[in-house]
Amino acid sequence: MNAPSPHPAPASDRPREIDVQLVEALMRLYDEHPPEPVQALLAQASRITGEGHVYLDLTLADPAAVNALDTFPALVGTGVGNTPFVREGNRLYLRRFWQYEQQVAARLMHLAQAPAVRDVNDWQAAIAATGLSAEQQTALRKALENRLTIITGGPGTGKTTVAAHCLRLLAAIRPAEPLRVRTAAPTGKAAARIDESLHEQLGEANRIPEPAATIERLLGFQRGSPYFVHNRENPLAADVVLIDETSMIDLPKMAKLLEAISEHTQLILLGDKDQLASVEPGSVLAELCQAVPLQPCVATLTQSHRFPPESPVARLSRAVNRGAAAEAWQQAQASAQSDAGRVVTRNGLGFNATNPPPAFSAAVREGFQPFLDATDAPAAFAALRRFRVLCALRRGPQGVERINRAIEDLLLPDRQGVFYDHRVILITRNHPDLNLYNGDVGIVLATPSRAPCACFETAANAFRTVPCGLLPDHETAFAMTVHKAQGSGFGQVVLVLPDQDSPVLTRELIYTAITRAEMGVEMWCTEAAFKAGVNRPTQRNMGLKDRLATWPSNEAVRDTRWD
Repeated sequence: MNAPSPHPAPASDRPREIDVQLVEALMRLYDEHPPEPVQALLAQASRITGEGHVYLDLTLADPAAVNALDTFPALVGTGVGNTPFVREGNRLYLRRFWQYEQQVAARLMHLAQAPAVRDVNDWQAAIAATGLSAEQQTALRKALENRLTIITGGPGTGKTTVAAHCLRLLAAIRPAEPLRVRTAAPTGKAAARIDESLHEQLGEANRIPEPAATIERLLGFQRGSPYFVHNRENPLAADVVLIDETSMIDLPKMAKLLEAISEHTQLILLGDKDQLASVEPGSVLAELCQAVPLQPCVATLTQSHRFPPESPVARLSRAVNRGAAAEAWQQAQASAQSDAGRVVTRNGLGFNATNPPPAFSAAVREGFQPFLDATDAPAAFAALRRFRVLCALRRGPQGVERINRAIEDLLLPDRQGVFYDHRVILITRNHPDLNLYNGDVGIVLATPSRAPCACFETAANAFRTVPCGLLPDHETAFAMTVHKAQGSGFGQVVLVLPDQDSPVLTRELIYTAITRAEMGVEMWCTEAAFKAGVNRPTQRNMGLKDRLATWPSNEAVRDTRWD
């Protein structure tokens, strides 16, 4: 799916054929036939969800058509009953997204308002003994005390470190009864990273028995069904559920996750609220971190331990995050080689992957050479973590598809067949029978003695192979889109941005791309496109923050079933 638009689509935009067909089918089903302007609004309410929005903003629409919406009560209602569309003031929802917002708000308020799990006043000495910074200790206290904890911060601010200390302290108070912990992330790569990080922090003695999983695996994916094995009637058997990279979770998936959390389980959400929102509808983490009623549950970490605060990457990412386009460009231009990392900016005007610039080709050869030299899975995955090419677009001269072909031709001109040795692949479709999910990264390591197999990292220093002939839909991934790279970290990043301004180019995309790097970034871009992107914050139509702020204590509403 293409990246969502950073701005709400105007109501005059032409809907997709599938949106028109939906409205026509509903008109036949409910025997109501509104005029074309009203039909267009209903189709737009469907279309807008394909661009990451949860509702259609009616302030952008024809007032006469908006007023006419209320004259078709079988199609458009206020939430009572089962109308396919719900109108709240100037917001027009598809009913299921309205229900998702209702249910997520209700469940979060239930968790946030639950009595304290334990009195952390008795834990002060143990918390101080962790050696954490003051803001990390505050986050740890919240995680120990609350049923719901949201820990947000940029890369290297210690979100996982805080979570690991929380799990260690919780496990210490019940040595006779193992702490039941389930960890998950939106993608396989992000799950592997949180698993590895927790293993490093906790050690073998406190290792979590259940490995981290994707959210689909955690909830129990069912082929051909929008529902999961774990739900309100069959919640997860866990004392603590820990979710990483929460910014990548869309509204429907968050609803399904919260449905599977029992009233006795602590939920800890980790993520960076300033990163790209999910590809699917909603910007859930950003709205949770802004919601006033949830503030007692939110801890914000600001001090990065990944790189020094005055390193080039840190300075650039902070300027981008503030929307200071001129300062960010100046930082990128002024950066020089240093022990703390580097930022190199190259002119991306006219960049074409069909005939890549010599400097780009040289960077790719140097960056991937250790990977090509690796002869086994541990070495290959370790080398792959040290370098990656990221793109803003999928198609076009600066798109990931053409750049991947160029990298293949550059690095492996004599490759044979589709599954050639050292091909990097990215799974793009869930296949639960093979335990492979969208976002999982694999490496083809061919040997003369057997059919080619793809190797996947399942946990810290743990790997498994899958015959290439059995792989689900996948694509080459020497280069990845920034969206697909969320949840990953690399030593060095080469970032290719479009040479002309594009609505896909947003502040959050540039910030996310830069902060994938641990040591340095080489950016291929133009000054105009870079500054335009930094000046363009992502805007999503979503009412979760407002719904949390005005949530009623109505048990009948709270108990509404998921749809």
